[in-house]
Amino acid sequence: MSSALERKKELKEEIKKLKDTKEKLEELKALSDQAEGGDKEARLKLRTALRESSPDIVGKCSNFATRGQLIVVETIAGGEPLVEEATLRKLDLMRAEVAGPEPSPLEVLLTERICSLWLLIEALEMLVSVQLSANLPREHRCQMSYLQHVFKWQESANRRFLSAIRELARVRKLQSNTPGIQVNTQINLGSERS
Repeated sequence: MSSALERKKELKEEIKKLKDTKEKLEELKALSDQAEGGDKEARLKLRTALRESSPDIVGKCSNFATRGQLIVVETIAGGEPLVEEATLRKLDLMRAEVAGPEPSPLEVLLTERICSLWLLIEALEMLVSVQLSANLPREHRCQMSYLQHVFKWQESANRRFLSAIRELARVRKLQSNTPGIQVNTQINLGSERS
């Protein structure tokens, strides 16, 4: 019974925190709009407000990975809300799955990198697929030299993607304090003598 009450209290605190975060973000956005209009006093207030804000607020305002992902998702979706929303949801699910429960700051950074690179690889795959489609009129096709550049981008993105995955595995191994185990097995095969 007490655990249900504790959970209810935790949920109320989370809701209050979300409301506070939303209000703070709205306040910062209003100051940003004023500063963008050339108001120097608003710029100083914005700078001060950000210095006094929680790391969570600063993180939400400066999350370039998510902004970049949104640009790629909008491009891939081509104005289709279903594709756009489904892709954003897929990214959220992937982010949660890759990061795991209670990720460290390094795991969060590497997770964002992995998700961003996955999305980039998918976008490049789609670009190539469209160009190789038999339904695409000849006048709308890119030159082969351009496609060669896209293939190089794909290869580079794939290498970076796999590298980020390896680094995440390495970070997790180091954080677990599990020593590396190496097993050597020797098998001697002798010839049978008659």
